[in-house]
Amino acid sequence: MKRFIGDKAFYRNLFIVALPIVIQQLITSSVQLVDNVMVGQLGKLAIGSVSVVNQLYFVVILVTFGAMGGAGVLTAQYFGAKDHDKLKQTFRFKILIGLSVAFISFFLFTFFGKSLISLFTTNSQTIEFGLGYMNIIKWSMFPWAISISISNTFRETGITKPLLYISLVAIITNTILNYFLIFGSFGVPKLGVEGAGIATLISRFVEFGLMFILLLKKGEIFRTKVKNVFHIDKSILLTIVIMAIPLTLNEALWSTGQTVFLQAYSTRGDDALAAMNIANAISQLVFVAFGGIGTGVAVLVGNTLGKNDLRLAKDNAEKLIFFALMFAVFTGILLFIFSFFVLDLYNVSEEIDKIAVFVIRTNAIFIPVYSFNVAMYFTLRAGGDTRSTLMMDAGYIWVVSVPIALILSRMTNLPVTMLFLIIQILDIPKMVFALSRYRKEHWMKNLALSE
Repeated sequence: MKRFIGDKAFYRNLFIVALPIVIQQLITSSVQLVDNVMVGQLGKLAIGSVSVVNQLYFVVILVTFGAMGGAGVLTAQYFGAKDHDKLKQTFRFKILIGLSVAFISFFLFTFFGKSLISLFTTNSQTIEFGLGYMNIIKWSMFPWAISISISNTFRETGITKPLLYISLVAIITNTILNYFLIFGSFGVPKLGVEGAGIATLISRFVEFGLMFILLLKKGEIFRTKVKNVFHIDKSILLTIVIMAIPLTLNEALWSTGQTVFLQAYSTRGDDALAAMNIANAISQLVFVAFGGIGTGVAVLVGNTLGKNDLRLAKDNAEKLIFFALMFAVFTGILLFIFSFFVLDLYNVSEEIDKIAVFVIRTNAIFIPVYSFNVAMYFTLRAGGDTRSTLMMDAGYIWVVSVPIALILSRMTNLPVTMLFLIIQILDIPKMVFALSRYRKEHWMKNLALSE
């Protein structure tokens, strides 16, 4: 048991990296919950329309993370190896790939937005709300792509605290504008769902402006001139692309898989769609911790691999995985307790309330499973074992979970609560596969040394 528990210095390093991210994402999720409650006052159709568009936006976000992931693995290792020239080249790749994904997504949302929303609902009012929201937030993908390129690189080089402050300012901006623009106040017109979209767009530009200032002040080891943004050595580009392809494919398939699940739930009606959106917003209050833990794994394991200390990297990974599991039990208990009173914030029907409570409590019970898989995923990715991450994440979801979800949603009359429970149970066998890949130790590689 002792080998799974680190010393004070280990946990201090973990908290230095992870805690600002957890706080940042906790604030984000808290504000998203407030936004969710605000939009919820407009009715279940408004909640459903926003949830559908945000799910599509979620696919864009994860595809962007995946496309940048290959560069991120190298960023952590080049930083550990103190190779700042190559570090800059990984940053340039993130900028280019982030803007490319933004342009493609903007095109799809512009010309196929209505068709995409119609996959989830046939209600004309929900589609109209969704299109109004989508046509505004699609512009936010451009500043967000650059912001995330900068913030990811700061995280991978161990700088996280300023990112917390930037997110805090952006989030407060979003919340205040949401209140004014959704409901109308101080002479501001009441814009409803479109007001929520405008608030999001403005907050993204605020975030971008602050992130750019931070880059100028503290990003000297990786910032680059605009004229050099296309300068990436072929060998580094090839290494990044080799890792980025499976990561991008993984995130694209995983996020679209989650979108298929939402579509399956939506077959049970507008009540089910609204309830899933509410439950997800509340569950994120505790799920945010695992984004920080995942980043902690990527940094502490990746940097150690970059220093060519493979044994220490494995030792760190074991301690991080164990910590993730223990922390998951604690957060699961918190989420279960939340379920008894947090729905009082919403003005929804008894049926929506009942579905949402069931989903929240199911999430609370399954958090350790989720946590273990997240820790395993980031450990494998830290060493560039993208083949394993592709198989355990996107491969599994499309071979096993998605087909079962589609069959059950279309060929049975199971209520949405049972559909959700079955899909969560399907994550348990994935733990076994992830552990087997971890034990093969293909991830224990110093990629910086191989350059």
